[in-house]
Amino acid sequence: MCVIFSNLSSCDLYNTCHFLWLVIKYSGPRLYQNTSKIKYLRSNYVPCVLFLQNIQEFDNLKQDDPSKNHKADHFSQFATQSIHSGENPSTSAPPIYQAVTVDGVYLRSGNPTIDALETRITALEGGTSSIATSSGTSAISQTLTALLSAGDRIVCHKTIYAWTKVILDSYLAKFGVEVTYIDMRDLDQLRLALEMPTRLVYFEPITNPTVDVIDTEAVARITKRSEAIVVVDNTYLTPYHLKPFNWGIDIVIHSATKYLCGHGDTLAGLIVCRTSEFAERIAHVRNAYGGVLSPQNAFLTLRGIKTLSLRMKQHAANAQQVAEYLENHPKVSQVNYPGLKSNLGYKVAKRMIINGFGGMVNFGLINSAQQERFLKRVQLCKPWVSLGDTQSLVTAGNLGGLIPGGYDRIRMSVGLESIDDIIADLKLALGN
Repeated sequence: MCVIFSNLSSCDLYNTCHFLWLVIKYSGPRLYQNTSKIKYLRSNYVPCVLFLQNIQEFDNLKQDDPSKNHKADHFSQFATQSIHSGENPSTSAPPIYQAVTVDGVYLRSGNPTIDALETRITALEGGTSSIATSSGTSAISQTLTALLSAGDRIVCHKTIYAWTKVILDSYLAKFGVEVTYIDMRDLDQLRLALEMPTRLVYFEPITNPTVDVIDTEAVARITKRSEAIVVVDNTYLTPYHLKPFNWGIDIVIHSATKYLCGHGDTLAGLIVCRTSEFAERIAHVRNAYGGVLSPQNAFLTLRGIKTLSLRMKQHAANAQQVAEYLENHPKVSQVNYPGLKSNLGYKVAKRMIINGFGGMVNFGLINSAQQERFLKRVQLCKPWVSLGDTQSLVTAGNLGGLIPGGYDRIRMSVGLESIDDIIADLKLALGN
């Protein structure tokens, strides 16, 4: 290494070199050639020529004064990581790299804006690496395609997101993948199912749309004895409420369209992997199939995640009050919410989930024929699909025929409005 400077302490030298490194890294492909080996820099900001064999030599300098380490990853609290992980330290917002090719890398393989999002969700979930995709269903299909082959068997909880079931039953099945549905709340059913060779176990810790609670730790522990891969969809809870890797899960999927983005303006999917091997296999499928997230949507998701801890805290607080109100309403037959002591999964949820119990509530009416009337009478709550928005959303019925046998309950994504206004709207819609 050769640096032409004069009269600089080692600490000053590190700070100056670090500044130059930021100039190189974030000035685009004209200056930035390689993050690990930089051969040459002629900076317009500092009249010097810098030769480096490896950027790691910069990091060695900072050991002279540990107090000068201001790297964001030094701070491990969730709210801080939600804001700073993956950020460009020299800009107030992540730059949107709209170019198809950046530094010789084609967009299907990622770019700096997408990389920043992947870095952030990896930090929040506590994984090894992540892959961003164009939607939640893209994340699900790419994960399953990467991990399953003809003749493989997958075991799923009987209730999963409707379009995940379509992927399994209508598409993977025709390529020879066998699917077995069980009630994973009954761990004996899982043990029995795993007596047959199984490649993968898939479930949602809080199920969509029924809001059942699955004992994530127990399922992972039992599954590991069979050497099957365990994949969960953590969309409902996000890492604010549940970190599946802490319970032994291998891969975590998100429809980032929902709570992670949180504003109803972006389609996005995220896959977080425990090992680099899983990540490499799934990234190869993304590159082949082309289901890559757009840089603009990566930016919007990054922006949404910055307020994730604030939003999820309020979603959960509002949902708890909504669930308690509905549980005592004479026209409501039963309420599913993990935070209710009457819920069958309450003890599991209390052990597994942190910072509240999420923002999703499921309930039935004593007269199920009144569902359509309820949906027509809500004013503040929107009778729409999707979930995790700032506004409250309700939906009912069999979700377009995707759930066999129909579905006579209401799913509510409790929003961030005043809880008094939300309950007033429910009271109006339920009637006297």
